[in-house]
Amino acid sequence: MNIKSKFNKYAYVCLIFAVVMLCLSGCDSKQPHFGKSNPLPTSNSSSEESETTGNICIIQELNMIEETVTVYDTVSTRVLRYKYSLATRFLDKYGDESSALNFTPGTAVVLGDKLKSNSLSKIQMSDKTWTQKGVTNYSIDYDKKKMNIGSGTYQLSENVCVYAGNETISILSIGDSDTLTVVGKDKTILSIAVTTGHGYIQFVNTDGFEGSMVQIGSKIFTKVTKDLLTEVPEGSYDVTVANDGVGGTVKADVKRGEITVIDLSGVQKAGPKSCKLTFVSSQPDVTVYLDGNQVNVNQELDVGYGRHTVTVKAAGYSDWNRTLYVNSPSAKIEIDMSNTSNSNSTSTANTSQNKTNSTNTTNSTAEVDYLSTISNMISTLAGND
Repeated sequence: MNIKSKFNKYAYVCLIFAVVMLCLSGCDSKQPHFGKSNPLPTSNSSSEESETTGNICIIQELNMIEETVTVYDTVSTRVLRYKYSLATRFLDKYGDESSALNFTPGTAVVLGDKLKSNSLSKIQMSDKTWTQKGVTNYSIDYDKKKMNIGSGTYQLSENVCVYAGNETISILSIGDSDTLTVVGKDKTILSIAVTTGHGYIQFVNTDGFEGSMVQIGSKIFTKVTKDLLTEVPEGSYDVTVANDGVGGTVKADVKRGEITVIDLSGVQKAGPKSCKLTFVSSQPDVTVYLDGNQVNVNQELDVGYGRHTVTVKAAGYSDWNRTLYVNSPSAKIEIDMSNTSNSNSTSTANTSQNKTNSTNTTNSTAEVDYLSTISNMISTLAGND
């Protein structure tokens, strides 16, 4: 083979390699496939911007310092950046004036034409899409690319946009305890924004509390296992544990994506503690047993912190059983037989709040929801877990 043919062959190989790399870079400029995080915008050419006009776009970033808006065009699948200015009108889906602060990542919008200043004439929320805020009752089937919200089932778009704050994340990063804002069109989900994320609490030195319950905040209760690691919505909590007459409360500040470690050895050394517990009833035919022993109704009892069994008996009703975790200085549980049903059930409950709750009374204070639940369950001699 002569030198010229070798050179031609080498040039041909280089040309093929350049074409392949160009194709790959072209794919990278678009929204990635399901399950991956979104790339940074790669283009803002005038030809691409003109194609976006009228299309449903998802806001990725509204940069108020640089006065730019970055969007993902759901039709062209391009990620583009535009300028806006004081002349740009921010409108809600009905065409009324709105604040730029309402145009957060994940918002579906339609963009207007460009003004002479090269900024957009308007950014308007799409009236072709729907938005569900505060979504907590959901599940995601990653294999089938479907999402259940309540009783509804939706298809996840191939390039669904997922955000946490101002960051673009993978849909695989969504936790079971996250609160979401979901945007879709018909039965297809276009974007998901995590409005309340999750972190983790890692319990260490759990030996003295294993098998008992831990209370995180007012509504999270879980069984203590060896070096328990549990997912928790981001926020600040009072964390309470109790077992075998010992218990206490520690503070926990859970940050998104981080692990907060709680050492239970300090709580274990706190010493024996007890609760002033009273079962309250105005009816004479109710009998209450605590740990198998009959106790006096309407009389204060000194009950050690930890796990106890409660049984309520009444003529004409099946026995009612509960496992009670005592972890508060005092508690009152009212037993009201005026609205009862003949049933038998076994479950767990907690006396972590010093409150008295009456039957058939809804308490709007989150801190007493769980004690309210046990009060209502006992009073009706019913309830299922």
